[in-house]
Amino acid sequence: MLVYSDVLTFLSSAHNSAGPKMDIVLEEDGQQTGFLAQNVDEYAEAILKVLRMPETERLKIAAAARKRAGRFSEQRFYEDLKAAIQPILNHVSR
Repeated sequence: MLVYSDVLTFLSSAHNSAGPKMDIVLEEDGQQTGFLAQNVDEYAEAILKVLRMPETERLKIAAAARKRAGRFSEQRFYEDLKAAIQPILNHVSR
């Protein structure tokens, strides 16, 4: 849901662990892409931050999040997988 919410221009709040922390909610071109939280208070704080921020800032974050979400598209997955296994396939066909 996290990646899709970015595409739909919602600002994401994700659990501050594993995938979201390591791969998804990272800066894109120096711009924040969402918020990480570990408990109810941190999620509430993130929501309040979004509600209080100027629309221009929300739009900047949303644009960066959409760009970041492109890294998780089906096409990108296919291209990255193909590039990763191509050396193996080339070696086997010799």
